[in-house]
Amino acid sequence: MNQLHIKLDENSSAMQWANSQTDKLGARGHVGTHLDCYTIAPEKDEYEVKGLILDCRSSMPKPEDILHIDSLENMALVLHTGNSEKHQYGTEDYFNEVTFLSEEVLNLILSKKPLFIIVDSHGIAEKGAKHISYDKKCETNGCHVIENVDLTSVKDKKSIQIKISINVSHPSTGKPCELYCM
Repeated sequence: MNQLHIKLDENSSAMQWANSQTDKLGARGHVGTHLDCYTIAPEKDEYEVKGLILDCRSSMPKPEDILHIDSLENMALVLHTGNSEKHQYGTEDYFNEVTFLSEEVLNLILSKKPLFIIVDSHGIAEKGAKHISYDKKCETNGCHVIENVDLTSVKDKKSIQIKISINVSHPSTGKPCELYCM
């Protein structure tokens, strides 16, 4: 099994930042590979799902890229942006990379009923209120966004089998995750 989650050393700049926050535990839930969980937690702490990979290394999906997909029911849509390959996690360049979905594209994706949207970047919407509203919209539609995933080993594959372990009991809106390509 290939590890797809980002494993952070306690001395990494991201962990140092988290440990310097007033709510250290809450902040630690939002560093590295995690899913944000504001209203509805995932039903289970482990999943094995097929992941359909969209190559987003040259641009984020447009409506026509989603329309041809029949269904994503009980699956994950994997957005391979290349951000984790171009920039080291935790750097300014990593967090400045624009890997956002339009609301129209997000609605089309959610109409396909995925369990997860997985992205090798810091999210599918701008940091702040829009990021939170996109995550909440996904949750309302039975989907969760897993961000900061390392897709280096995926290369040009079109689909993969993924094992997802979620620390659903973590006392934060950020739930640390481990992902493996089976």
